[in-house]
Amino acid sequence: MIQFSELKKVLIGVCLASTVYLWRYGLKTLSIEQWRLFIQIADHGSLTHAAAARDVAQSAVSRQLAAIETACGGRLFERRGRGVRLSDAGLYIYPQVVAWLEVADRLTQGVRGALKDPIGTVRLGVLASVSDAFVGNLYRQVRKECPGIRLQIVSATSGRLAQGLETGTLDLALLSRNAREHHGREFVVGSVEHLLVGARGDLLTSTSTVAFERLDGIPLVVPNRPYAFHHLLEHWAQRKSITLTIAVECDSLAIQKHLVATSGVYAILTASAVRDDVTAGRLQAARIVDPSLKRKLVLLLSDTHATTAACREVLRMARIAATELFA
Repeated sequence: MIQFSELKKVLIGVCLASTVYLWRYGLKTLSIEQWRLFIQIADHGSLTHAAAARDVAQSAVSRQLAAIETACGGRLFERRGRGVRLSDAGLYIYPQVVAWLEVADRLTQGVRGALKDPIGTVRLGVLASVSDAFVGNLYRQVRKECPGIRLQIVSATSGRLAQGLETGTLDLALLSRNAREHHGREFVVGSVEHLLVGARGDLLTSTSTVAFERLDGIPLVVPNRPYAFHHLLEHWAQRKSITLTIAVECDSLAIQKHLVATSGVYAILTASAVRDDVTAGRLQAARIVDPSLKRKLVLLLSDTHATTAACREVLRMARIAATELFA
């Protein structure tokens, strides 16, 4: 499929060179079909043959040619016997008209393709803790089904992504929300369970599960506010009469994991965020229980602007990819 960016380059390169000539010779008043007739007459070398090719009377072609030459202010053809040939002026503009018509045809084809197949940029936000598992699959599917769509991907915390949707800097986001939260433009695709993550050899995270009350007083590294998960943590901390100690706030998932591995702090992360680190023995993790800290994973559309056809297609493919991974 022809891309608009490619068409634009071609249009600029060819039309800048040709428009001056075509404008001089009557482009202001002649239609594209009249210029096609000019080429057809030149190629056939005969008004009779051009009329036959168009399945019209020769008199109609003669009238059109007279109108073309009148608009251009001079003869473009020399009459000879039963045929015609290009005059010096006609020879001068012929290659320019051919090039211009080719660009016009390509542009028409491109527009038809754009109306049939969605194109454009979709600004997609993805929860950092699940981005590694999700983004590659989605990109490959978009590239396969809708090559005219360009993704702009932002990886961040759910709080940051929610802000982007509210301000309109994102069109669509995959983020986590509390089970009781609901938005009219959200699509639930699964759930994520949270783990307490510690350094290799850490005693607290050495078992498969850890009770929520064991978080009492331990130093935690959490994302900067707005931290959507914070309200849930505070709710259960009050219920369990424990104190959550926030030692560091940091949005970077990589830095959070580095601090856990080297600096004696703990993080509360999803299983997908630390799967490779746990497998490699760099970190260890225990599932938090009593209560189990589960949040729903949703695809959420921004309501600050209309949803484009491209965004709808990405949403459709994202729902399939996310459901396969997280449902």
